[in-house]
Amino acid sequence: MILRKLRWLAAVALALAAPAVSNAGIQILVQESGGPTQIFTGSVVNYSTANFTEINIGTTPNSGAISSLTTTVRATPVDGFNPAAELTITVISDDFTVPSAFENGPATVFNNAAASSGIGGGSNVLSNTTQLFALPLSPGTGQTAAQATGTALGSATATATDTRPGGGVSPTTTSNISGMPGAFAIQQTITVRADVTDPNGISTGSTLGGSASSLVVTTPAPVPAPPALLLALAAVPALGLRRVLAKKA
Repeated sequence: MILRKLRWLAAVALALAAPAVSNAGIQILVQESGGPTQIFTGSVVNYSTANFTEINIGTTPNSGAISSLTTTVRATPVDGFNPAAELTITVISDDFTVPSAFENGPATVFNNAAASSGIGGGSNVLSNTTQLFALPLSPGTGQTAAQATGTALGSATATATDTRPGGGVSPTTTSNISGMPGAFAIQQTITVRADVTDPNGISTGSTLGGSASSLVVTTPAPVPAPPALLLALAAVPALGLRRVLAKKA
């Protein structure tokens, strides 16, 4: 038991000694409810839809024994904003890797949402769901013709939702994966909307959005005992029996 814990701690220390910023390919899909979907690569700068302007989306991926993807979203509601409007953002980031000692080990996915508070006349609501995929993706993230996709790893997390102001503590949702491959992709599905409470609508100068984060915590795969050790352990009962017989003789 102690030896197993020491191996795990040594593997974690080695993996976390030099955390790496992932050079992942990133694809971002943006759609306002009822409207067309626009596909981008890398980031989104000053995009507009019918009810949202100045849409800016950026991502920060990090890869290792603990991998993460954080996406920030900022959008401005137009004058005469339709309270039924909702923005859906799908982010696919690939090329995450885990250290070899963690490959095929279990992992836990943590999913979070954090809405910003820069709004008047209502509440800003941001939701996020996380799903992992095995690589390769087909099609991949480096194109804008179709959504990147692949073989799902485990199930998607439940949706985490944050409301500001007045939403309380946003819950963290999780999912578990029994065996992680050496490389994988993270997909976030983010929605942004406003709950309008003022009869005059959302205040001028308000902004919507916030951040969505996905954390993948891996655990080293179990290390099987060497064959020589198994043979030695198997011989222990026989050796004990011989000693008992020898004493009786």
